[in-house]
Amino acid sequence: MLEAVDAESDVLTGSPASPWSTRLQFRRWLSEVRTSLAEPPSGADYRARLDSVRMLQARLYDVGWARIGWPEHLGGLGGDARHRAVINDELAAAGFSSRYALEHLEILAPALVAHWERTQLREMLPRLLRGDELWCQGFSEPDAGSDLVAMRTSATLDGDEYVIRGHKVWTSWALYAQRCVVLARTGTPSQRHRGLSVFFVDLDSAGIEVRPLRQANGLEELAEVTFDEVRVPRSALVGPEGGGWPVALDVLSCERSAFAWLRQARLHSRVEALAQSADVGSADELGNVLVDLFAVRMASASAVNDLADGRFIGPAAAPVKALLTDAEQHIYDLAHRLYGSHLALGVRSDAARMGEWQEEYLFSRAVSIYGGTRQMQLTTIARFLLELPTPERRT
Repeated sequence: MLEAVDAESDVLTGSPASPWSTRLQFRRWLSEVRTSLAEPPSGADYRARLDSVRMLQARLYDVGWARIGWPEHLGGLGGDARHRAVINDELAAAGFSSRYALEHLEILAPALVAHWERTQLREMLPRLLRGDELWCQGFSEPDAGSDLVAMRTSATLDGDEYVIRGHKVWTSWALYAQRCVVLARTGTPSQRHRGLSVFFVDLDSAGIEVRPLRQANGLEELAEVTFDEVRVPRSALVGPEGGGWPVALDVLSCERSAFAWLRQARLHSRVEALAQSADVGSADELGNVLVDLFAVRMASASAVNDLADGRFIGPAAAPVKALLTDAEQHIYDLAHRLYGSHLALGVRSDAARMGEWQEEYLFSRAVSIYGGTRQMQLTTIARFLLELPTPERRT
Protein backbone atom coordinates (compact mmCIF):
# COMPACT_ATOMS: atom_id res chain seq x y z
CA MET A 1 0.00 0.00 0.00
CA LEU A 2 1.19 3.50 -0.78
CA GLU A 3 2.46 5.59 2.07
CA ALA A 4 0.74 8.95 2.37
CA VAL A 5 2.66 11.97 1.11
CA ASP A 6 2.51 15.02 3.35
CA ALA A 7 5.32 17.22 2.11
CA GLU A 8 7.00 18.32 -1.08
CA SER A 9 10.15 16.32 -0.38
CA ASP A 10 8.36 13.03 0.21
CA VAL A 11 8.32 10.34 -2.47
CA LEU A 12 5.71 7.63 -2.83
CA THR A 13 6.81 4.09 -2.04
CA GLY A 14 5.10 0.75 -2.28
CA SER A 15 2.18 -0.28 -4.47
CA PRO A 16 -1.02 1.79 -4.74
CA ALA A 17 -4.04 0.95 -2.62
CA SER A 18 -7.54 0.95 -4.05
CA PRO A 19 -8.43 3.68 -6.56
CA TRP A 20 -10.66 5.31 -3.94
CA SER A 21 -7.85 5.41 -1.36
CA THR A 22 -5.52 6.78 -4.02
CA ARG A 23 -8.07 9.48 -4.81
CA LEU A 24 -8.26 10.58 -1.17
CA GLN A 25 -4.48 10.52 -0.69
CA PHE A 26 -3.88 12.49 -3.86
CA ARG A 27 -6.60 15.02 -3.00
CA ARG A 28 -4.99 15.60 0.40
CA TRP A 29 -1.53 15.98 -1.15
CA LEU A 30 -2.86 18.43 -3.75
CA SER A 31 -4.45 20.59 -1.08
CA GLU A 32 -1.18 20.73 0.86
CA VAL A 33 1.10 21.68 -2.04
CA ARG A 34 -1.38 23.41 -4.36
CA THR A 35 0.22 26.85 -4.19
CA SER A 36 3.65 25.48 -5.18
CA LEU A 37 2.49 23.61 -8.29
CA ALA A 38 3.12 25.03 -11.75
CA GLU A 39 0.28 26.97 -13.33
CA PRO A 40 0.59 29.32 -16.32
CA PRO A 41 0.06 33.03 -15.72
CA SER A 42 -3.22 34.46 -16.97
CA GLY A 43 -3.11 35.14 -20.69
CA ALA A 44 0.12 33.20 -21.24
CA ASP A 45 0.91 32.12 -24.77
CA TYR A 46 0.46 28.49 -25.68
CA ARG A 47 4.09 27.45 -25.36
CA ALA A 48 4.19 28.92 -21.85
CA ARG A 49 1.07 26.95 -20.98
CA LEU A 50 2.59 23.80 -22.42
CA ASP A 51 5.77 24.32 -20.42
CA SER A 52 3.73 24.66 -17.23
CA VAL A 53 1.87 21.41 -17.97
CA ARG A 54 5.16 19.60 -18.43
CA MET A 55 6.59 21.13 -15.24
CA LEU A 56 3.56 19.93 -13.31
CA GLN A 57 3.89 16.46 -14.84
CA ALA A 58 7.56 16.32 -13.86
CA ARG A 59 6.65 17.22 -10.29
CA LEU A 60 3.95 14.54 -10.19
CA TYR A 61 6.38 11.99 -11.59
CA ASP A 62 9.21 12.84 -9.21
CA VAL A 63 6.92 12.44 -6.21
CA GLY A 64 5.43 9.28 -7.69
CA TRP A 65 1.84 10.19 -8.57
CA ALA A 66 2.43 10.09 -12.33
CA ARG A 67 3.88 6.57 -12.03
CA ILE A 68 0.73 5.17 -10.44
CA GLY A 69 -1.35 3.01 -12.75
CA TRP A 70 1.56 1.74 -14.82
CA PRO A 71 3.37 -1.63 -14.55
CA GLU A 72 6.37 -1.77 -12.24
CA HIS A 73 8.47 -3.52 -14.89
CA LEU A 74 8.05 -0.41 -17.07
CA GLY A 75 9.00 2.07 -14.39
CA GLY A 76 5.58 2.52 -12.82
CA LEU A 77 4.37 1.87 -9.29
CA GLY A 78 1.66 -0.64 -10.17
CA GLY A 79 -2.08 -0.14 -10.19
CA ASP A 80 -4.19 0.22 -13.32
CA ALA A 81 -6.26 2.59 -15.45
CA ARG A 82 -8.64 3.27 -12.56
CA HIS A 83 -5.81 4.75 -10.50
CA ARG A 84 -4.81 7.00 -13.39
CA ALA A 85 -8.43 8.03 -13.85
CA VAL A 86 -8.92 9.28 -10.31
CA ILE A 87 -5.68 11.28 -10.41
CA ASN A 88 -6.76 13.01 -13.61
CA ASP A 89 -10.18 13.59 -12.10
CA GLU A 90 -8.73 15.26 -9.02
CA LEU A 91 -6.42 17.50 -11.05
CA ALA A 92 -9.39 18.81 -13.01
CA ALA A 93 -11.49 19.23 -9.87
CA ALA A 94 -8.65 21.20 -8.25
CA GLY A 95 -8.82 23.71 -11.10
CA PHE A 96 -5.80 22.82 -13.18
CA SER A 97 -6.19 23.91 -16.76
CA SER A 98 -6.20 21.61 -19.78
CA ARG A 99 -3.58 18.85 -19.83
CA TYR A 100 -4.51 17.61 -23.32
CA ALA A 101 -0.91 17.77 -24.55
CA LEU A 102 -0.41 14.66 -22.40
CA GLU A 103 -3.48 12.91 -23.81
CA HIS A 104 -1.38 10.22 -25.47
CA LEU A 105 -0.63 8.81 -22.05
CA GLU A 106 -4.14 7.37 -22.30
CA ILE A 107 -4.38 7.01 -26.09
CA LEU A 108 -1.05 5.50 -27.16
CA ALA A 109 0.65 4.15 -24.05
CA PRO A 110 -1.92 1.42 -23.13
CA ALA A 111 -1.72 -0.08 -26.63
CA LEU A 112 2.07 0.06 -26.64
CA VAL A 113 2.16 -1.66 -23.24
CA ALA A 114 0.00 -4.44 -24.71
CA HIS A 115 1.85 -4.87 -28.01
CA TRP A 116 5.46 -3.69 -27.78
CA GLU A 117 8.53 -5.43 -26.48
CA ARG A 118 9.04 -4.77 -22.78
CA THR A 119 12.72 -3.84 -23.16
CA GLN A 120 11.91 -1.15 -25.71
CA LEU A 121 9.07 0.46 -23.78
CA ARG A 122 10.93 0.29 -20.46
CA GLU A 123 13.32 2.93 -21.79
CA MET A 124 10.71 5.13 -23.46
CA LEU A 125 7.64 5.19 -21.21
CA PRO A 126 9.19 7.03 -18.22
CA ARG A 127 10.08 9.93 -20.53
CA LEU A 128 6.42 10.33 -21.44
CA LEU A 129 5.21 9.82 -17.87
CA ARG A 130 7.47 12.64 -16.66
CA GLY A 131 6.58 14.99 -19.51
CA ASP A 132 10.18 15.04 -20.73
CA GLU A 133 8.78 13.93 -24.08
CA LEU A 134 5.48 14.30 -25.87
CA TRP A 135 4.26 11.69 -28.34
CA CYS A 136 1.88 11.95 -31.25
CA GLN A 137 -0.17 9.60 -33.41
CA GLY A 138 0.52 9.43 -37.17
CA PHE A 139 -2.59 7.73 -38.53
CA SER A 140 -4.75 10.02 -40.71
CA GLU A 141 -3.70 11.03 -44.22
CA PRO A 142 -5.09 13.51 -46.76
CA ASP A 143 -6.94 10.68 -48.55
CA ALA A 144 -7.32 8.27 -45.63
CA GLY A 145 -9.01 9.68 -42.57
CA SER A 146 -12.04 7.66 -41.60
CA ASP A 147 -10.95 4.90 -43.99
CA LEU A 148 -7.53 4.21 -42.51
CA VAL A 149 -6.95 1.03 -44.48
CA ALA A 150 -6.76 3.15 -47.65
CA MET A 151 -3.56 4.83 -46.43
CA ARG A 152 -0.60 5.24 -48.75
CA THR A 153 2.29 5.83 -46.34
CA SER A 154 4.65 2.90 -46.85
CA ALA A 155 7.50 1.28 -44.98
CA THR A 156 9.93 -0.90 -46.96
CA LEU A 157 12.51 -3.14 -45.34
CA ASP A 158 16.05 -2.38 -46.52
CA GLY A 159 18.62 -4.46 -44.66
CA ASP A 160 18.29 -3.71 -40.96
CA GLU A 161 16.18 -0.60 -41.53
CA TYR A 162 12.72 0.34 -42.74
CA VAL A 163 12.36 3.25 -45.15
CA ILE A 164 9.16 5.24 -44.55
CA ARG A 165 7.62 7.36 -47.28
CA GLY A 166 4.35 9.22 -47.01
CA HIS A 167 2.27 12.05 -45.63
CA LYS A 168 0.23 12.29 -42.41
CA VAL A 169 -2.19 15.07 -41.53
CA TRP A 170 -4.22 16.30 -38.53
CA THR A 171 -1.50 14.91 -36.28
CA SER A 172 -2.17 16.29 -32.79
CA TRP A 173 0.82 17.78 -30.94
CA ALA A 174 3.32 16.85 -33.70
CA LEU A 175 4.80 20.36 -33.59
CA TYR A 176 5.76 19.85 -29.95
CA ALA A 177 6.34 16.08 -29.85
CA GLN A 178 9.58 14.12 -29.89
CA ARG A 179 8.13 10.74 -31.00
CA CYS A 180 5.40 9.60 -33.35
CA VAL A 181 3.56 6.28 -33.51
CA VAL A 182 3.23 5.83 -37.27
CA LEU A 183 0.85 3.47 -39.06
CA ALA A 184 2.34 2.50 -42.44
CA ARG A 185 1.83 -0.06 -45.17
CA THR A 186 4.39 -2.85 -45.29
CA GLY A 187 2.26 -5.06 -47.53
CA THR A 188 0.37 -4.44 -50.75
CA PRO A 189 -2.71 -2.18 -51.05
CA SER A 190 -4.81 -5.25 -51.86
CA GLN A 191 -4.00 -6.65 -48.41
CA ARG A 192 -5.86 -3.73 -46.84
CA HIS A 193 -5.60 -3.90 -43.02
CA ARG A 194 -3.52 -7.09 -43.12
CA GLY A 195 -0.62 -5.22 -44.73
CA LEU A 196 -0.23 -2.49 -42.09
CA SER A 197 2.49 -2.12 -39.46
CA VAL A 198 3.16 0.31 -36.61
CA PHE A 199 6.48 2.10 -36.01
CA PHE A 200 7.75 4.19 -33.11
CA VAL A 201 9.61 7.02 -34.86
CA ASP A 202 11.93 9.73 -33.58
CA LEU A 203 10.67 13.01 -35.09
CA ASP A 204 14.24 14.29 -35.29
CA SER A 205 15.00 11.65 -37.92
CA ALA A 206 16.36 12.88 -41.24
CA GLY A 207 13.64 13.29 -43.86
CA ILE A 208 10.79 14.27 -41.51
CA GLU A 209 9.15 17.66 -41.89
CA VAL A 210 6.46 18.89 -39.48
CA ARG A 211 4.29 21.79 -40.66
CA PRO A 212 1.82 23.27 -38.16
CA LEU A 213 -1.84 23.75 -39.07
CA ARG A 214 -3.23 26.85 -37.38
CA GLN A 215 -6.74 26.24 -36.14
CA ALA A 216 -9.65 28.66 -35.98
CA ASN A 217 -8.93 29.19 -32.27
CA GLY A 218 -5.39 30.35 -33.06
CA LEU A 219 -3.58 27.27 -31.74
CA GLU A 220 -1.25 24.95 -33.62
CA GLU A 221 -2.27 21.72 -31.94
CA LEU A 222 -2.53 19.95 -35.31
CA ALA A 223 0.15 19.48 -37.95
CA GLU A 224 0.95 17.66 -41.15
CA VAL A 225 4.00 15.42 -41.19
CA THR A 226 5.85 14.24 -44.28
CA PHE A 227 8.22 11.28 -44.39
CA ASP A 228 10.76 11.52 -47.19
CA GLU A 229 12.91 8.37 -47.26
CA VAL A 230 12.99 8.24 -43.46
CA ARG A 231 15.13 5.39 -42.17
CA VAL A 232 14.25 3.76 -38.87
CA PRO A 233 15.79 0.66 -37.27
CA ARG A 234 13.94 -2.65 -37.25
CA SER A 235 13.64 -2.24 -33.48
CA ALA A 236 11.21 0.64 -34.13
CA LEU A 237 8.61 -1.89 -35.34
CA VAL A 238 5.84 -2.32 -32.75
CA GLY A 239 4.72 -5.94 -32.80
CA PRO A 240 5.20 -8.12 -35.90
CA GLU A 241 5.38 -6.82 -39.45
CA GLY A 242 1.87 -6.80 -40.85
CA GLY A 243 0.44 -6.82 -37.32
CA GLY A 244 -0.30 -3.11 -37.12
CA TRP A 245 -4.07 -3.28 -37.41
CA PRO A 246 -4.69 -4.78 -33.94
CA VAL A 247 -2.40 -2.11 -32.46
CA ALA A 248 -4.27 0.61 -34.36
CA LEU A 249 -7.66 -0.70 -33.22
CA ASP A 250 -6.53 -0.63 -29.58
CA VAL A 251 -5.20 2.92 -29.99
CA LEU A 252 -8.50 4.01 -31.54
CA SER A 253 -10.42 2.27 -28.77
CA CYS A 254 -8.57 4.37 -26.19
CA GLU A 255 -8.88 7.54 -28.27
CA ARG A 256 -12.65 7.16 -28.28
CA SER A 257 -13.23 5.87 -24.75
CA ALA A 258 -10.54 6.19 -22.07
CA PHE A 259 -9.70 9.63 -23.45
CA ALA A 260 -13.33 10.60 -22.83
CA TRP A 261 -12.65 10.31 -19.10
CA LEU A 262 -9.92 12.94 -19.38
CA ARG A 263 -12.23 15.21 -21.36
CA GLN A 264 -15.26 14.89 -19.12
CA ALA A 265 -13.20 15.77 -16.04
CA ARG A 266 -12.28 19.10 -17.64
CA LEU A 267 -15.83 19.65 -18.91
CA HIS A 268 -17.28 19.22 -15.43
CA SER A 269 -15.24 22.19 -14.24
CA ARG A 270 -16.46 24.22 -17.22
CA VAL A 271 -20.09 23.40 -16.45
CA GLU A 272 -19.54 24.55 -12.87
CA ALA A 273 -18.24 27.86 -14.23
CA LEU A 274 -21.26 28.17 -16.52
CA ALA A 275 -23.56 27.59 -13.56
CA GLN A 276 -22.12 30.70 -11.90
CA SER A 277 -23.13 32.78 -14.93
CA ALA A 278 -26.45 31.11 -15.75
CA ASP A 279 -29.74 32.93 -15.31
CA VAL A 280 -33.10 31.44 -14.39
CA GLY A 281 -33.95 31.04 -18.05
CA SER A 282 -30.91 28.79 -18.52
CA ALA A 283 -31.91 26.26 -15.87
CA ASP A 284 -33.32 23.68 -18.28
CA GLU A 285 -30.40 23.97 -20.68
CA LEU A 286 -27.91 23.72 -17.82
CA GLY A 287 -29.70 20.64 -16.53
CA ASN A 288 -29.56 19.07 -19.98
CA VAL A 289 -25.79 19.51 -20.30
CA LEU A 290 -25.32 18.03 -16.84
CA VAL A 291 -27.30 14.97 -17.90
CA ASP A 292 -25.20 14.74 -21.08
CA LEU A 293 -22.02 14.93 -19.08
CA PHE A 294 -23.19 12.37 -16.55
CA ALA A 295 -23.81 9.95 -19.44
CA VAL A 296 -20.25 10.51 -20.69
CA ARG A 297 -18.87 9.96 -17.21
CA MET A 298 -20.71 6.67 -16.78
CA ALA A 299 -19.82 5.38 -20.26
CA SER A 300 -16.16 6.38 -19.97
CA ALA A 301 -15.95 4.93 -16.44
CA SER A 302 -17.08 1.61 -17.87
CA ALA A 303 -14.38 1.87 -20.54
CA VAL A 304 -11.74 2.65 -17.89
CA ASN A 305 -12.83 -0.41 -15.89
CA ASP A 306 -12.51 -2.60 -18.99
CA LEU A 307 -9.04 -1.21 -19.70
CA ALA A 308 -8.01 -1.84 -16.10
CA ASP A 309 -9.09 -5.45 -16.57
CA GLY A 310 -6.96 -5.76 -19.70
CA ARG A 311 -9.71 -5.32 -22.30
CA PHE A 312 -9.77 -2.86 -25.18
CA ILE A 313 -13.46 -2.37 -25.95
CA GLY A 314 -13.17 -1.98 -29.74
CA PRO A 315 -16.43 -0.94 -31.46
CA ALA A 316 -18.06 -0.37 -28.06
CA ALA A 317 -15.96 2.82 -27.87
CA ALA A 318 -18.13 4.41 -30.57
CA PRO A 319 -21.07 5.27 -28.27
CA VAL A 320 -18.65 6.81 -25.75
CA LYS A 321 -17.20 9.05 -28.45
CA ALA A 322 -20.69 9.95 -29.72
CA LEU A 323 -21.85 10.88 -26.21
CA LEU A 324 -18.73 12.98 -25.64
CA THR A 325 -19.22 14.81 -28.94
CA ASP A 326 -22.79 15.77 -28.09
CA ALA A 327 -21.99 16.76 -24.51
CA GLU A 328 -19.05 18.96 -25.45
CA GLN A 329 -20.86 20.78 -28.22
CA HIS A 330 -23.95 21.32 -26.07
CA ILE A 331 -21.81 22.75 -23.24
CA TYR A 332 -20.12 25.25 -25.50
CA ASP A 333 -23.39 26.10 -27.24
CA LEU A 334 -24.62 27.16 -23.81
CA ALA A 335 -21.41 29.12 -23.23
CA HIS A 336 -21.99 30.87 -26.56
CA ARG A 337 -25.48 31.90 -25.46
CA LEU A 338 -24.37 33.07 -22.01
CA TYR A 339 -21.15 34.85 -22.94
CA GLY A 340 -22.06 36.27 -26.31
CA SER A 341 -21.56 35.78 -30.01
CA HIS A 342 -17.96 37.04 -29.89
CA LEU A 343 -16.96 33.49 -28.86
CA ALA A 344 -17.53 32.45 -32.47
CA LEU A 345 -15.40 35.22 -33.96
CA GLY A 346 -11.96 34.58 -35.39
CA VAL A 347 -10.44 37.48 -33.43
CA ARG A 348 -9.52 36.42 -29.92
CA SER A 349 -10.95 38.25 -26.95
CA ASP A 350 -8.66 40.58 -25.00
CA ALA A 351 -9.97 39.32 -21.68
CA ALA A 352 -7.99 36.27 -20.59
CA ARG A 353 -11.02 34.49 -19.15
CA MET A 354 -13.13 35.07 -22.24
CA GLY A 355 -10.17 34.25 -24.46
CA GLU A 356 -10.02 30.79 -22.90
CA TRP A 357 -13.74 30.27 -23.42
CA GLN A 358 -13.43 31.42 -27.03
CA GLU A 359 -10.51 29.09 -27.65
CA GLU A 360 -12.45 26.13 -26.28
CA TYR A 361 -15.68 27.07 -28.02
CA LEU A 362 -13.99 27.18 -31.42
CA PHE A 363 -12.29 23.85 -30.76
CA SER A 364 -15.62 22.28 -29.82
CA ARG A 365 -16.81 22.76 -33.40
CA ALA A 366 -14.26 20.11 -34.46
CA VAL A 367 -15.10 17.40 -31.94
CA SER A 368 -17.61 15.80 -34.30
CA ILE A 369 -14.74 15.25 -36.76
CA TYR A 370 -11.55 14.35 -34.87
CA GLY A 371 -10.98 10.80 -33.63
CA GLY A 372 -13.52 9.48 -36.13
CA THR A 373 -16.43 11.53 -37.43
CA ARG A 374 -19.87 11.46 -35.86
CA GLN A 375 -21.12 9.64 -38.96
CA MET A 376 -18.46 6.95 -38.60
CA GLN A 377 -19.31 6.44 -34.93
CA LEU A 378 -23.00 6.05 -35.75
CA THR A 379 -22.15 3.62 -38.57
CA THR A 380 -20.00 1.57 -36.17
CA ILE A 381 -22.83 1.48 -33.64
CA ALA A 382 -25.33 0.39 -36.29
CA ARG A 383 -23.11 -2.23 -37.88
CA PHE A 384 -21.16 -3.80 -35.02
CA LEU A 385 -23.29 -3.19 -31.93
CA LEU A 386 -26.86 -3.19 -33.23
CA GLU A 387 -26.08 -5.44 -36.24
CA LEU A 388 -28.37 -3.40 -38.46
CA PRO A 389 -28.30 -3.80 -42.26
CA THR A 390 -25.70 -1.64 -43.98
CA PRO A 391 -25.15 -0.90 -47.70
CA GLU A 392 -22.21 -3.32 -47.71
CA ARG A 393 -24.38 -6.13 -46.38
CA ARG A 394 -27.24 -5.49 -48.75
CA THR A 395 -25.11 -5.79 -51.90
